[in-house]
Amino acid sequence: MDGTIEIRGLRCRGHQGTSEAERARLQDYLVDVMVHTDLAEAVRADDVAFALDISSLASTVRAAVAERPRALVERITFDVARSVLARFPAIHEARVRVLKPHPEGLNADAEAVELVLRR
Repeated sequence: MDGTIEIRGLRCRGHQGTSEAERARLQDYLVDVMVHTDLAEAVRADDVAFALDISSLASTVRAAVAERPRALVERITFDVARSVLARFPAIHEARVRVLKPHPEGLNADAEAVELVLRR
C-alpha cells in the first residue's frame, strides 16, 4: 500500500546566495517535503515501530539545508531530496520544495524551487 507522508513549512537555516556576502549570512528557509513509501505494515500493525520516523525525516532535512553554503536554492533543494533518499531506503520518491523568504534583490515575498527525485 503506497502512501504519502508530508511535512510542510519546516523551518530550516542555512547559507546560500549568489554573492560571498550573502552566503556568509545565516538565512531562513521553509521546506516542504513529501515522500512516497509503503505504509502497509504501519497501517496493519498500528505501531510506530513500523512507521516512518517523521522526527528523523525533519532532522535529515534540516541537516541537509545547513550542510554547507551554496549559490543556488536549486542546489539546496537537490541536496535535501538526495539526503532523504539516502537516509531512508524505504522511501522511493521525494518531492522537495525550498522557499527562501524575501530574497535579496527581487522585491518579492519569496522564491521557491521544487523538484522530485525517484529511486
